[in-house]
Amino acid sequence: MKICITARGKTLDSAFECHFARAPFFIFHDSSTGKTEAVRNGFVISDTRIGQNAVRLLKTNGLDAVITGEIGENARALLKGSEISLHLFNGPGTVRQAIDAILRSRAEEVPGGAGYPH
Repeated sequence: MKICITARGKTLDSAFECHFARAPFFIFHDSSTGKTEAVRNGFVISDTRIGQNAVRLLKTNGLDAVITGEIGENARALLKGSEISLHLFNGPGTVRQAIDAILRSRAEEVPGGAGYPH
């Protein structure tokens, strides 16, 4: 499974960021290979379409799931339309802890891609 985790830094030991579109980094983690890649969220400084642009970035990277804490309605709907599952992690914690939570089914999967509003 290829997972995106919202993060404050570039590593698995970075702090988890609860805000989807405003996360400074997206950590892409492939649970089958263990490969991890940090991608800076360049949309965080934008004033418009932040969530939409972030979802587009995830979609082009072939992700299966997103772990975050809060997500806006537009981004949530776009994830659902892209068939990217949404999991809510109630940090605080690290990126590694968020990954562990989803792999051990301790992060709440939101049916139909719904999530908590801002």
